Amino acid sequence: MDWQKTTIKLRFNNDEKYKKGYIVRTFNNIVEKPTDKQVQDLIDGILLLSDGDTFSTAIISDNDKYIG
Repeated sequence: MDWQKTTIKLRFNNDEKYKKGYIVRTFNNIVEKPTDKQVQDLIDGILLLSDGDTFSTAIISDNDKYIG
């Protein structure tokens, strides 16, 4: 199988800022197989730019294309 894309979904909480109390940010095609450190660096960078958000969860999905 060939790599098609990787999707990273990060959930951040902030009751004062978001109507539902949270927001999910989606990032596509950053790297093929992100390491724990790369994901943590992404989260840390977003938190530095946020206005009081706290990190909740991360979902990483690899999508491969079958060539047969």
